Amino acid sequence: MAIIIISGLAGYFLPLPDTYLGGATQAYVENPLLYSRANFDGNHYLTIAKRGYGYAQQAFFPLYPNLIRYFSKYMLPVTSGVAISMVSFFIAIIFLVKLVQLDDKDPNIAKWTVISLLAFPTSFFFGSVYTEGTFLMLIVLSFYCARTKHWWLAGIFGALASYTRFVGIFLLPALIFEWFETSKNKKDLIPILLIPLGLLTYMQFLDKTTGDPLAFVHVQKLFGQGRSEKLILLYQVFWRYVKMVLTVDLKNPIYPTLVLEFVTGIAFLWASIMVAIRQRRSYAVFAILSYLVPTLTGNLVSLPRYILTAFPFFIGYGRFLTQNKPRRQIILTISIVLAFIYLSMFVRGYWVS
Repeated sequence: MAIIIISGLAGYFLPLPDTYLGGATQAYVENPLLYSRANFDGNHYLTIAKRGYGYAQQAFFPLYPNLIRYFSKYMLPVTSGVAISMVSFFIAIIFLVKLVQLDDKDPNIAKWTVISLLAFPTSFFFGSVYTEGTFLMLIVLSFYCARTKHWWLAGIFGALASYTRFVGIFLLPALIFEWFETSKNKKDLIPILLIPLGLLTYMQFLDKTTGDPLAFVHVQKLFGQGRSEKLILLYQVFWRYVKMVLTVDLKNPIYPTLVLEFVTGIAFLWASIMVAIRQRRSYAVFAILSYLVPTLTGNLVSLPRYILTAFPFFIGYGRFLTQNKPRRQIILTISIVLAFIYLSMFVRGYWVS
């Protein structure tokens, strides 16, 4: 309801640029509350679902658009995308609570973990035509099944995750750590080795259709986001952002996004250290790799969205909020205000993440 209300209000104070609008401009104008959920990358998922892969769309993994295609038999593709995202996110929240409760019996920690995730400035992507909701569900289910000794289910959900996003492959080292610490039974290791199958299946498809099994990496440079195919160290990325924050015109619509990316990069660098110290090794491996690997391309573009599915960060965030009520009120108020701002920008066609 909050997303719908804010999306409706955004049109009164933000002009509409004619770029990357969900379903193209005509469909967006006819039903902005629905098609605004498919701005930017959402357009690519809808196009892939309708017509298959086109130019430079190999960056988008197949599971989510395949689901959209299937459910489009019963509803509009954009409605299908939103429904898949929201149902997936609902399931993810249920099992995230169960996962937190395996370690923390205090119900407040699970509660504030969920609230911190819901109130994060880019959480609206969970209800958009993006993979965040589906991917979070698969990640959480995989970890939960591993923690409860259902190793085959953990491997299957992990394989589906690596067929949804490249980051899903980080479940492999994470669950190997989990296996080593809780099982060490060689039979339980076999299902974990299913995890790369999703990625390998997509790479085989790319090899057949484009001749390049790593096309999902190589097409990134075509999106004009300044990503490098050479590895760039994190300190170099931060230095680049310091210069941009200090030199980019404050009136430039991209400036709020630069600030969000920079602050997110710093905040989750600190969070990575805390996760490494205080949480399970399997959680730490997945969270830190989810944070670090995207930065190796030389920028923090989309990091405020990518970080949403690194759930161990939000478990730590939930514990942090539980400890102090005034701190909690201040942080959540700021977070909700920022969520209002960035959601308004996104639904009106301004790049956020």
